[in-house]
Amino acid sequence: MMIEKDVIPVYSHNPYDATRFPLLVLDVKRQVCKPYNEGFRVFHWHDEIQFVYILQGIVHFHIYDKEEDLRAGDCMFINQAALHQIMEKEDCHYHSYIIPLRLLSFFPGSMMEERDVGSVVNHPFLTHFAMRREDEKCESILEEVRELDQIYFNASEHTDHLEYRISIQLVKVWLAFLEQFSNISEKEREVMGKWAGGLKTVSPGWYENAQSHKRIRTLLSFVHENYGKDISLNDIAGAANISATECQRCFRAYVQCSPYQYLMRYRLDRSAVMLRDSDETVTEIAMNVGFHSVSSYIKYFKKFYGMTPVKYRQNK
Repeated sequence: MMIEKDVIPVYSHNPYDATRFPLLVLDVKRQVCKPYNEGFRVFHWHDEIQFVYILQGIVHFHIYDKEEDLRAGDCMFINQAALHQIMEKEDCHYHSYIIPLRLLSFFPGSMMEERDVGSVVNHPFLTHFAMRREDEKCESILEEVRELDQIYFNASEHTDHLEYRISIQLVKVWLAFLEQFSNISEKEREVMGKWAGGLKTVSPGWYENAQSHKRIRTLLSFVHENYGKDISLNDIAGAANISATECQRCFRAYVQCSPYQYLMRYRLDRSAVMLRDSDETVTEIAMNVGFHSVSSYIKYFKKFYGMTPVKYRQNK
């Protein structure tokens, strides 16, 4: 069975990454994302860290194999490169801050980059952290996040030094986040590891977990880069130096389908983009995305999208 069309994982790009102020902020209200981003409502990952602040309703987070619901006033931290999906559980409104690490490190090679940023984003356990408004330990972080939200969304074109104000507040949010982990209990430290001064030794299970997360991103990236070629299960598994059996397990665990199903879905997904954005013929598109037969491509496309490629193009 093919996987649902809204769960295909992608690597999400920050369109502002090459600009002089590379912060990306998404305003999501009633299933509309402004500005639109390729990672909206699908499984994706990116190089930046992320804070998601909920203003209204219930938001459902699926991060690797973990799921959590957050409500108005709560905030979710999502670490760099974590595979995740954000969905509305009921009518909701949230702001998503996608933050390049260099905005927190000040300059490459700084002490802050290594100690205050790197020790967190490279931690083998921390994929995400939920901050709920009823948790007193999270109040200082949430207070700074609320202030960031006020600065960003209440600004006007006449606001002086806006980028500087936002940059300072981002650092305040991050400092409050760091301080939270300096106050965790000794029992929690044994599980999560100490933050200040680099990594503490954690149980082998956590390292295995981190390796598994890295592995699935490697496998997905290989498919994304080679979907137009004639690739096999062994080719996909070889990208991560694992067995075909382990490859099957990884796909089932994290994207709930087999490698072959995922490859087929990704080919169809890419072909839909080509039908919408290019003038290539259906035959050319079928060949470009890895199908050997046009009739086979049309059959799979119709099964998934409920219409032929020609009809899909007419409706674009």
